Amino acid sequence: MILGVLLLASSVTALPLAQSFSSSLKGFLGGKSKLTFDTKGSFKVLSLSDMHFGEGEEVTWGPEQDRNTSIAHANILDNERPNYVVFNGDLITGENVFASNATKYLDQLFAPTVARNIRFSSTHGNHDNSLAINHLEEIEYEQAHYPTLSYTRSDVGPKPFGCGNYWVPVYAKESDFVPAVIMWFFDSRSFVSGHPGGADGPTPPAANFHWVDEKTVPQYIKQQCNLMTLVWKVVPPALVFVHIPVQKADILAPLPSVGNHDDEPDPATQGFLNETYTGLDLPFWNALVEMDGGRGRVLAVTSGHDHGESWCARATASSGVPICFNGHSGYGGYVTEHSQVRNGRVFALNLGDLAKKVPVVRTWNSYENNTTNDEVLLGPDYMVPLS
Repeated sequence: MILGVLLLASSVTALPLAQSFSSSLKGFLGGKSKLTFDTKGSFKVLSLSDMHFGEGEEVTWGPEQDRNTSIAHANILDNERPNYVVFNGDLITGENVFASNATKYLDQLFAPTVARNIRFSSTHGNHDNSLAINHLEEIEYEQAHYPTLSYTRSDVGPKPFGCGNYWVPVYAKESDFVPAVIMWFFDSRSFVSGHPGGADGPTPPAANFHWVDEKTVPQYIKQQCNLMTLVWKVVPPALVFVHIPVQKADILAPLPSVGNHDDEPDPATQGFLNETYTGLDLPFWNALVEMDGGRGRVLAVTSGHDHGESWCARATASSGVPICFNGHSGYGGYVTEHSQVRNGRVFALNLGDLAKKVPVVRTWNSYENNTTNDEVLLGPDYMVPLS
């Protein structure tokens, strides 16, 4: 009966169902374990971004930089012991690597997480699209080489530069049919044209966008939410991850929120092209707002990209949807005054918190020196929407 309902729904929406959605609504590809909360009703997610592996080819500081990033990740992983890791974009510095060795840096990136047998997902950033490698190649490599631990996939979006759009469910317990929370992952595209030896190439027209694809992704979000409502009778609370921050982050940056404000995002946000705002990020943002429904279902939209930002904020100007930044998780890429101790952002999900009339989630920044800071409870009482 469920399959018949899904097939009917797919024909009505006129969009092909994702492989992971097609029969059981479990949201994962065959052979993967079902993600579940622990016996205490907890599920901890660690989000890392802007690792920039491979920035220094054939120079002594490059490998040292990558080793330091791996040590930082290992320290944070051991301190937090997360159930899930998100690599939230700019996994490598694509313009500085060669096509022949680009994927070896992915192995270095994933190694501390894989060694601890922790499951993970990736989004991809502007530096992950280059002459040497692109988002689709990274996704396919991750799927082929980490088939058990990686939940990354490509449901929809323009290939090869913007196709990393998908969702992953987390259940309260193994026997549940309806997830307690959904982790959504989106591809913000863009491209860096540099290449080792200084040989620049043109930016492909299909990659010259700094926003989630406005033609396919909003319809995908709406379709998936409609199917969730049809089959599950509910759209579960959502954690959203996307590398380049949404443009709405610009208006939240000046608000009094804890965390680093070294690198305020404007114009390094979605929707800008040649430092001119296009508004073409709004279909994606509006789809998230519709998912939220004014009921706090979107727990947070989390990005990297701006290394010196590690805050969370919300306001009526962002429809009350919390927007968060990761900070800087790697030794590659530029460093700001307050981002020299590398960090990741933790989301501590709790079944009791998710069951509230308006769900809440606790989040903080966790650092390589085994300290934490900037803890807040995202929900209706956090920064009661400011005008």
